Amino acid sequence: MQPRFLISALALAAVLAGFASAALAADGGRPAAEPAASADVLPRPADEALRSAMTALRDTLEQRIREAGTRPLAEADYVVLAAEIERQVAAIVAGRDFHSRSGRHLQWLLGDITDAAGLMRSAPQAPAKKLGLMRVVETLNFYGREYDHPGWVVLKY
Repeated sequence: MQPRFLISALALAAVLAGFASAALAADGGRPAAEPAASADVLPRPADEALRSAMTALRDTLEQRIREAGTRPLAEADYVVLAAEIERQVAAIVAGRDFHSRSGRHLQWLLGDITDAAGLMRSAPQAPAKKLGLMRVVETLNFYGREYDHPGWVVLKY
């Protein structure tokens, strides 16, 4: 290794370390928090069409969970429910703009629901299908905490 290169690299590292320590010292030793973008402000915006569709999806799951309290869901029941979830999510996605920051967040959330429904549909055994259902429930509860949806009722499973 060339001595000049080594000396230059060490000098650059020292300069960078000086900038980092100065930035930390300016805030009492903690790095400054980045300002929140408007999409990071909670609750996230939800229009009436989204609220209505998410309520319908929640009601579908609540009904199936209530039925599962009287008898366990069979593997075929999970597959039928997964198809219904995927149909409802497709209706939510249709015509929606996902190019904004909040739109990308909604796209992630709906993708998580779709992935969980896929697990319900294609998992080889009922316990894994149940895990998919639990994931859909948790994602819907996350939606209720994150989005502007007055009157949202948390699902319990």
